[in-house]
Amino acid sequence: MTSIDAVENERMHAQLDPLVGVTGPLRWSPRPIERSSVWNFCESVEDANPVYWDESIAAESRFGRLIAPPQALMALSQRPWWIPECWRDRDDVVGIGNEGTPSTLAKQRSSALGYDTATNVTRNEEYLSPFGPGDGRLGQAETLVEVSDLKATKVGVGTFLTTEIEFVAETDGRPVARARNVLLMYRPHGERKGAA
Repeated sequence: MTSIDAVENERMHAQLDPLVGVTGPLRWSPRPIERSSVWNFCESVEDANPVYWDESIAAESRFGRLIAPPQALMALSQRPWWIPECWRDRDDVVGIGNEGTPSTLAKQRSSALGYDTATNVTRNEEYLSPFGPGDGRLGQAETLVEVSDLKATKVGVGTFLTTEIEFVAETDGRPVARARNVLLMYRPHGERKGAA
């Protein structure tokens, strides 16, 4: 395995450690949670639970309404791949991108140091309350909680970035979920060190 250069490790920490403990801005999903979006997700995973499909059955359930599957959290809160230019400055669209988030800044700084390949290692989600149509958009705020020392892995040398994300419902600010994500930013074996 590749040995870790202590100076390079210090340089990496000097760039990334100031971001640890920083919570980014509250960002919103591009659209409110809608019944059709919930159904599209359920179709893709073949989930026939009636509380996701049938309003009358859902109304009689312990939830009292139609809800989304908790595992749809990421799909329903994902930022859009593209927005028409005429919509980019609208009040209901501003704040849905990843600009200025701690993990985005950490990825940019890692890339500048030559660790420009990203692989998601783990993601754990904890669901705090049901969410679904009627809750508006999903808001999320993330905090970079840990930057590891450089590690030699099977794929190359890199650092593990651990982020915690809090999700809230737009209508009442109610916490709906919490996620912990670990991302490896690395330089694949055989690539040269970046200039930094």
